[in-house]
Amino acid sequence: MKVILLQDVKNFGKAGEIKEVRSGYGFNFLLPKGLAEFATPVAIKQAEKSVARHHEEIGVMTDSFKKRAEELSGKKVTIKTKAEKGKLFGSVGREEIVSALQEAGITIETEFIGIEKPFKEVGTFPVEADFGHGVKSSFEVIIKAE
Repeated sequence: MKVILLQDVKNFGKAGEIKEVRSGYGFNFLLPKGLAEFATPVAIKQAEKSVARHHEEIGVMTDSFKKRAEELSGKKVTIKTKAEKGKLFGSVGREEIVSALQEAGITIETEFIGIEKPFKEVGTFPVEADFGHGVKSSFEVIIKAE
């Protein structure tokens, strides 16, 4: 039986793909959960249009991310916070980095900032922003004591 996946199915396929499945898997799992529909000629045409539209949207998003990555690349952002003997009172995390970037005129969401854990000392730290779809950018965060 042929089905069109309506959503991504882990370890099986992505939304919009046409798959040949055993009837038991289709009738007992994919169709009742709304993960797939029968692959009729009309549904196949609609799926192809939907996939083409999705790829176009991803292309537009990727172009936007590339522009933002170029804007961010090589920037140095300074954050001043309270510290004593090189140790911060508190920490500097994604939210503080995003706020400092916004003050510098760069808009970015917190989920794109790639730091493992918040910074807890004064210094200069390299940070990578990963926008997805292979678009990455590096910049520096300089943390100074007030």
